[in-house]
Amino acid sequence: MVKKKLPVGIDDFKEIIDNNYYLIDKSLLIDELLNKKSKVTLLPRPRRFGKTLNMSMLNYFFNVENKKVNKELFNGLDILNTDKMVYQGEYPVIYISLKDIKVNNWELCLNKLHLLIQAEYSKYGIILERKRENQETSLLELSRILYEKHNKKVIILIDEYDTPLVTAHSQGYYDEAIFFFRNFLSAALKGNPYLEFAVLTGILRVAKESIFSGLNNLTVSTILDNDFNYFGLTENEVEKALKYYNLDYELEEVKKWYNGYTFGEKLVYNPWSLINFLNKNKLDAYWINTSDNALIKQLLAKNDKKVFEELELIFKDEVIWETISENIIFDDLNNINTIWSLMLFSGYLTYEKMRVSSITGLKSYSLKIPNQEIKSFFRQSFIETYTKGDVYFYGTMMEDLFLGNLDSFVNKFKKMYLSAVSYHDAGDSEKYYHHFMLGVLLTLGDKYIITSNRESGYGRYDIALEPKDKNNYGLIFEFKIGDKNSIEAKSKEALNQINEKKYDVSMKNNGVLKVIKIGMAFSGKDVAVESEIN
Repeated sequence: MVKKKLPVGIDDFKEIIDNNYYLIDKSLLIDELLNKKSKVTLLPRPRRFGKTLNMSMLNYFFNVENKKVNKELFNGLDILNTDKMVYQGEYPVIYISLKDIKVNNWELCLNKLHLLIQAEYSKYGIILERKRENQETSLLELSRILYEKHNKKVIILIDEYDTPLVTAHSQGYYDEAIFFFRNFLSAALKGNPYLEFAVLTGILRVAKESIFSGLNNLTVSTILDNDFNYFGLTENEVEKALKYYNLDYELEEVKKWYNGYTFGEKLVYNPWSLINFLNKNKLDAYWINTSDNALIKQLLAKNDKKVFEELELIFKDEVIWETISENIIFDDLNNINTIWSLMLFSGYLTYEKMRVSSITGLKSYSLKIPNQEIKSFFRQSFIETYTKGDVYFYGTMMEDLFLGNLDSFVNKFKKMYLSAVSYHDAGDSEKYYHHFMLGVLLTLGDKYIITSNRESGYGRYDIALEPKDKNNYGLIFEFKIGDKNSIEAKSKEALNQINEKKYDVSMKNNGVLKVIKIGMAFSGKDVAVESEIN
C-alpha cells in the first residue's frame, strides 16, 4: 500500500487535505472554542507545536468565503460528530500571521506589517493608506468593512502575535514596537463592536500591562492549564503514526528523543520532530534547529552562579523547583530568574509537579529537560558559548580528555580559554572559574555523572566526573586562583591537594579503574594546568 505523504513544513490545512497528506485530527479544538466562547482567547504554546496549522483550520472552518468548498475539508474529522457544524462558513474571518516579522529595525517592522495587512485588504479590493493612525486601527477598520458587507460580526485570528515583540527586544527597538502593538491589538480586540470573537497564538504570554492593558475579556490558556490541549501529539497519536509508517519498533527511542512535554495533565510529543523523524527515519535534533534561540542563549551567557548550579542538576536528569511567572515582562529579562519561565514556555524545559507555598501563595514547578533533543540544544549552546562557535575544536579537545591524551587536551584548553574568557567578567573569585569549568564540562553529561563540591576522602573536591562505564577514565578537577606569576605553582598545589586529600577514593570504591587528576590555576585570562593519571 502506498503511504500518505508527510506534511513536512506545510501548515496550510486545505493544502494538507487536498493533497491527501497524513493528518492528525485536531478538529475538536473548534468544539472547545465554541463551547467556551470567550471574546478573546490567547493560546501560548512552544514554536512548531501545531499552532499555525490549527489556526489555518479555524480559518477554513469559520470563513464565509468559499463556504461549500471548505465544508468538504472536514469530511471524516471528529468535528462532524458534534453539533458545531452549524457554525461552519458562518463568519467573515480576518486571518494574519506575524511569524515572519523578524527584522532588525522598527521601520522595516512597520513596513512588513503594512504589507501583511494590505494583503488582507486586497482580498476585498481595498487599499490601506500608509499612515501610522491607519495602521494602528487597520484591523478594526477591516472588521467594520466585513461586517457591513456580510451583516455578520467578524472572527479575528492572529498567529504568533509575539514574534515581532521578541525580535524587537533582541534588536533594540522594543519601546517603539510595544507602543504600536498595544494600540494595534487594543483597537481590534477591545470594544470592537464588529468582533464576534478572536483567537491569538504565540509562544509567550506577554504581561497584560505591557500589551493587553484594559483588555478585560481576555482568556488565556498556557501549557500549565488543562484546556485547549490540541497542540503537540499524544502518545496514542504517535503510536498510530509510527505503526502506519511501519516504524512502531522505534517507539522507545522516539520517546527518549521527542516526548516528555507536559501540557496541563497530558504528556505530549514534539510534532515537528516526529514528522521529520517519520520522513527521514533518523533520530536527530530537528526542532532546535528551526527555533530562534537568541533570548535563551543571551540569558545563558550571563554565566550566573545559580543558573549553572541548577543546570548541573537537570543535566543529571534531576528536577529543580522554580517559581514561574506566566506573564513575561521583557523589561525584566535582565533578571536571571526570568530564564526559567522563558525556558518553560518556549519548550526548552518541562514540568512534572506544581506546589503552592502555604506562606506566600506563590506557585512553583518542578522543572527538567524533557528529552534528548533538548539536551543536545543545551550541549550545543555551551559549546558555542565557550569556543566562539568552533564546535569541531571543542569536540577534539573533549575527545582528548576522554581518551586521556592530557598534553593535547591541556594545549587545546589553554587556547580555548584565551578566546572564551573575553566573553565573561573574569574576577578574583574561585567561584567564577568553577562555574566557567562547569559550563565547559556539563556537555559530558551523557557519559559521566557530574558532581561539584562533594565530600570524598579527606575533603571536598571542586568538580568530579564519574564515568557511567567504569572502564573509562574518571575525572577530578581542583581550582585555585593567583596572580600571573604564581599560577604555575598554584596549579601544582591544586594537583597535590587532589592526591593528599584522596579525592579519588569514592570513585575508586565505585569501581572506576583509572582517574585523571587535573589541577588548574587562573589569573584573569591566564591559566596553568597540571595533570596526571593513576
